[in-house]
Amino acid sequence: MENTKKPMNNWQIATFVLALLSIVLASMLAENSFNKDMKPEKAAQAAIDYINNNLLQGESEASFVKVEDETINKLYKFILSVDGQEYASYVSADGKRLFASDSIKIDEDKSKDTETEGGFKEAADTEICKENEKPIVYFFGSENCPHCVWEHPILKEVADQFGDSIIFKENIDTDADQDLFLKYSPQGSIPAIVVGCKYYRVGSGEGSGEETEKENLKKIICKATNNQPSSICE
Repeated sequence: MENTKKPMNNWQIATFVLALLSIVLASMLAENSFNKDMKPEKAAQAAIDYINNNLLQGESEASFVKVEDETINKLYKFILSVDGQEYASYVSADGKRLFASDSIKIDEDKSKDTETEGGFKEAADTEICKENEKPIVYFFGSENCPHCVWEHPILKEVADQFGDSIIFKENIDTDADQDLFLKYSPQGSIPAIVVGCKYYRVGSGEGSGEETEKENLKKIICKATNNQPSSICE
């Protein structure tokens, strides 16, 4: 039977590349029941199957080329081909997360960042980001992540105490604010907390306990609000 599938034109290829470079398909492969530590080739094929079924949808076809030796925090780098053009991507070892290679480059400026309270880091040469003149506090997590489930209600309780002094954005199982998320969590790890774009932490505060975590969160948010309200930031 003759293959009637038409190759992608330049515009379609550009659209595909843009989608791969700008979209993080976080947890979208989660419906596949894979073991936690898949072999690189199997994880890469799972990602390619997802691309074919959900991005290309029969307009063209992505195929596996090879797996590179490079790995970053259990992310496998692999090469795929679409109509003769090759693209580098990363897939997590469990096959659940797909990233374009440019999305996980470590920000060189991160080497200048310094440690502060509660495992948070202070971003160098970064101004406090605000919305309606209020610092923004971001939470990135998933309901399928036990560490996120532990952290989220604690952060929400602390954020509620600051009332209208801050803007609290709860990004749970959503692709909202992905550019900012990847800036502070290049590997897409969760939970991630970003306070005013100045302070950030990837991971929960479970090790220190709930009460200590609340105090650490208050201190960090107070830094972003310039110690307001005074009733909390004494």
